[in-house]
Amino acid sequence: MDHIRVSKVEQMRLVRSGNNTEYVGTLHLTTHHMIFSAGDLELWIPYPMIHSAVLVRPPRRDSDDNMQAVYTEERALEGSIRIRCHHFLFVTLRCTDIRRLYDVFATVKHLACVGSLEQLYAFDYRSDTADDAKAVEYDAHAEFRRMGVGVAGGVGQHWRVSEINREFQLCATYPPVLAVPARISDTTLTYAARYRSKARLPVLSYLHPNGASMTRSSQPMVGLKQARSVQDEKLVEAIVATSEPTGMVPRFRNERNNIIIDARPTTNAVVNRAIGAGSENMDHYRQCRKVYLGIDNIHVMRDALNRLADAAVDAADVSATASDLGNAEPAGMMARIQSSRSSWLSHLQNILVGVKTIVEAIDAGHHVLVHCSDGWDRTAQLTSLAQLCLDPYYRTIEGFAVLVEKEWVSFGHQFTLRNGHLGHPDRFTVVRAGRKRVPEHSEDIEDIDRDVGETESADDGAQTGSSIFGRFATRAFRGVQSRISSAIQTASDNLDDIDYTDPFFAEYPELHPDYVRPVDPSTGTSAQQKRGFRLGRTKHDRETSPVFQQFLDCVYQLWVQHPTMFEFNERFLLDLFYHGHAAQFGTFLGNNMQERTAIQMQERTQRVWSVVGHDPQLYRNAVYQGDEAKREQRVILPEPRFVQYWSAMFSCHDPAFAKCTEPATRDELIVETTSNDPTVRTDPDELTVKPTNLTDSDLAL
Repeated sequence: MDHIRVSKVEQMRLVRSGNNTEYVGTLHLTTHHMIFSAGDLELWIPYPMIHSAVLVRPPRRDSDDNMQAVYTEERALEGSIRIRCHHFLFVTLRCTDIRRLYDVFATVKHLACVGSLEQLYAFDYRSDTADDAKAVEYDAHAEFRRMGVGVAGGVGQHWRVSEINREFQLCATYPPVLAVPARISDTTLTYAARYRSKARLPVLSYLHPNGASMTRSSQPMVGLKQARSVQDEKLVEAIVATSEPTGMVPRFRNERNNIIIDARPTTNAVVNRAIGAGSENMDHYRQCRKVYLGIDNIHVMRDALNRLADAAVDAADVSATASDLGNAEPAGMMARIQSSRSSWLSHLQNILVGVKTIVEAIDAGHHVLVHCSDGWDRTAQLTSLAQLCLDPYYRTIEGFAVLVEKEWVSFGHQFTLRNGHLGHPDRFTVVRAGRKRVPEHSEDIEDIDRDVGETESADDGAQTGSSIFGRFATRAFRGVQSRISSAIQTASDNLDDIDYTDPFFAEYPELHPDYVRPVDPSTGTSAQQKRGFRLGRTKHDRETSPVFQQFLDCVYQLWVQHPTMFEFNERFLLDLFYHGHAAQFGTFLGNNMQERTAIQMQERTQRVWSVVGHDPQLYRNAVYQGDEAKREQRVILPEPRFVQYWSAMFSCHDPAFAKCTEPATRDELIVETTSNDPTVRTDPDELTVKPTNLTDSDLAL
């Protein structure tokens, strides 16, 4: 608790980007939330929701030789804390007492950057209104039975349920219960797993009523020597044979109608052979053909989102300025976003093109195996979106919960790593006012650690006549060169901003760029041993990416294109997006089932689906056709050409900011489903707004 310097600050000033109105109120810093209240406005920001923050110190003056220098109110207000949240809320805090402002920043950084999942709010949160008894229960056995797995005489008669991974001994990131072809023994599964990255072997994801299956895995470990696995080949062959009456593929059938989907760009898959991985040699997989989708990796997606966020906040500020000048035009929000070169919509289109390919193949009765590199990011996006199109059950509120639990939670999407729940100290920076800063997205250069060569450019593609490895080597060199240049530039800027003899860092050592938290003495490693100049960001920071957010955005695109086919409304998706970062519930915490089981996540936290159980009508789509839609159109197809920016997500509409002088009623808030931000409400009963009861740990400060 040494670094918790302040818990309450009066006369704090807050300005939200896009609205030049300045609110003067009280800031509370609890264990899990930053709370700002001013009249009817009450803003709750969970610390995991903070993407990054910048402390802007007032410009240096000759008299600033020590921390005892006197700051007038006018000069103190030149300093600020600029906060960017994951849900596109941008706020600036100022205070007439500059020392209190420094204390707030140091405290927020300490509370936002924690060491373990068990320090997050979900492990303290208990609500009387959230009804876990009405929450959706995901039962793998029940879901496989619903599909028909193992049912004699049905489409799933040649499938079986295996519990070989019951103790996570086969694959640490797979669920305990798997569905595999009935004629494949557990021994064969053990050998097949050795051929796949992270032992993520092909297993059933979805079984269609026509007998076609969708399976998922990770990339094969082919390598430069073109290694193969007979067991893996037999497993894929058995998957293809499950739709045959005898469970065996006819010996002389040569059609290659079944598809192996590799979500990566072709070049990336091929060059991965250099690190012992790669893609399937189709000479060894009978009756299958391969399709590359060209979906970029997590680093490219993170960069696209950062560019979009920069454009959104710039456009919001311009809009606010235009409004102050009496200009009725919205100052070109869409124009600025489109000129940001974020390619966000292009990435969504690539994903939806892949989904359409999968849906059409399965609807035609062909089997599809989907993988990317490790099989927990792009693979989860493709398999879950395809099932959403193929099965109307997953387009219900209950079915969507089951889909997320099955394809994302149980199959090991790394929620904590991708969403940055534990916080990143490198994202809390200190600068001097007036200095030119490097845009945040400039640090998101291409990373080739996990998915080699993920970025393809038009210039690289034009290098005809050279080998694929030559082009990759050129790109790799450029990437390393770009990284070094960016790191040197960043370090140079930091050196300009940071005077290592500055008394500020003597009083606030935790804000120093080189600061490393003290290590537990039981580990035998001292903080001094781990200190040193750090060039660039930490590895965990480079692993964050908006993968689940992209999935929800694609669901929104489907929801807009087929408005009567979904039981849930837009508010449902927005609240899931919010809770993916807020760490209020245990559903989206942890990186895999083994990790969640070890800390008893299910027993110690509440589930996000309990919100739906508490008030299901809040999330129902008024134009949903229900059973009639299921009969008339079971399968829907995405239209990749018709995608649009999800304004309710990226604009972060806040009804409370607009109505802070006249509190909104519950009915008014429910009606505004397309512009709700679950961060700010004036209704104390809104579960997704803020906790209705503070815990003892919250009040401890």
